[in-house]
Amino acid sequence: MSDGKTKKNSWFSWLIIGIAFVVVVVVLLLSFLKEGKATATMTAEDTLLSSANVWASQLGDTLTMAEKTGGMIDDYITDKGSALTDDTIYLMDKIVKNTPFYRVMVHIEGKKPIDDEGKTYETDLYDSDPEDESAEGVSYTFIKDDGMGKDNVVMISYPITSCAGHILFFLDIEELGDIFTAYGYEDASFAVLFKKDGTILTVLPGFTDKDSKFLTQESFLMSIQDGTKREDYNFFKAKLYNETGCFIQSTYMSDSRTIVCVPVKIEDWYLGYGVRQYKVDIEVDSAFRNLKNTVIELVVVLGVFALVAIGFAIYTATKSRERGRKLEDKADMDLLTELTNKAATERMIADYIDSNPNGHGVLFILDIDNFKKVNDTMGHAFGDTLLKTLGKEIRTEFRVTDIVGRTGGDEFMIFLKDINDDLIVEREANRITRFFHDFKAGGDYVKYSATASIGCAIYPSDGATFKDLYVSADQALYRAKKRGKNQLVFYNEDKYGNNKA
Repeated sequence: MSDGKTKKNSWFSWLIIGIAFVVVVVVLLLSFLKEGKATATMTAEDTLLSSANVWASQLGDTLTMAEKTGGMIDDYITDKGSALTDDTIYLMDKIVKNTPFYRVMVHIEGKKPIDDEGKTYETDLYDSDPEDESAEGVSYTFIKDDGMGKDNVVMISYPITSCAGHILFFLDIEELGDIFTAYGYEDASFAVLFKKDGTILTVLPGFTDKDSKFLTQESFLMSIQDGTKREDYNFFKAKLYNETGCFIQSTYMSDSRTIVCVPVKIEDWYLGYGVRQYKVDIEVDSAFRNLKNTVIELVVVLGVFALVAIGFAIYTATKSRERGRKLEDKADMDLLTELTNKAATERMIADYIDSNPNGHGVLFILDIDNFKKVNDTMGHAFGDTLLKTLGKEIRTEFRVTDIVGRTGGDEFMIFLKDINDDLIVEREANRITRFFHDFKAGGDYVKYSATASIGCAIYPSDGATFKDLYVSADQALYRAKKRGKNQLVFYNEDKYGNNKA
């Protein structure tokens, strides 16, 4: 009667545990569902920001191409004593044919500009005269009219090092539009280049909504400010001024967009683009809807599974755990010394090294000196006693977190974790040599003072993997035996020297 009641109580306890488990899982899934909405939003925003960074990188690569090719032309001019030759013009022509630039021109002070076709121009054809520029280095300028029939172009001015003058590169805005439509986010409706103060440099072609209300004011940032809360805008602008990619939801004159802005890393230019808010919301809702359906299915499946699993778990959990623990302990233990065996010792050390690539440790490999002679003269039973005594006593010399195992007949391995100080390394080496200085094994009438040859290697300096570390320690052990045994030798003797028992 008592056993039946106990069994009934056990089943009831497991039922309560199972119900509690299901409730906890449901609560966690609902919490996960709540966080999923925010995660879906962040994912969509990250996608937008990633696309902006791709665009900015493509723009930067295209514009800075002028710096590389300008250096080539500059070298030609310098080699010819600041004179323009047919070779220079040929190089300029090659650049035009193989880059996005539609025109390359050299303008040396006191001379008329000459282009890649060998044509000369009047100096007053440009809105910006490179001779009057005070800034040093490469400069980038938007010009409305290049004097050659092109409107809205980027002029890049590369200073000539050997004389007063500049190499001019001209890039059509249409070329920039082609770059963005090829690499951009498919739902972008407009893209704009603007200065840090918000001044719009140009609206990039190739998008469906180049007449967006956000582009009707002279300042792009002013449109965004007018359509957002002050605290949201201030946070957005702070990230923008720190040259960090940022985005914001803004509604200006009933035009609701998610606006993404990233620095171009040229002058104080920024790239901004807008996606209609409803498209972003559709993407977020789609991702969230899939997540919500998955969570509901999981709740149903877990409920059914929990009811089935409770009964099976009651029957198998205790026996399986008990049997597994016994098998695991037996598989890892050296029965004679009750230390870990070779396989377990090596596995535990390798696991530590794999899990702690930036960690430190010390590996000792030791062989009992003349152990064969002990077996031959004093018998195998005494040899077993010696090993058993050694295993028991050497285990107490080190921390419980350290790994101590018997890895062969008379071979032992000790790995000390988290030892990263040379003084501690030497202290532990002295500890193990003192241990063998005092170690004795045997009964009341026979006492045998066993010595050991010990090889030591330091992780990771002597080996970054267990295999390499073991080889280093084994080489040190070989040297210890070769030098007469009964001593500890470091693999790196130049740093640590060696100890004698």
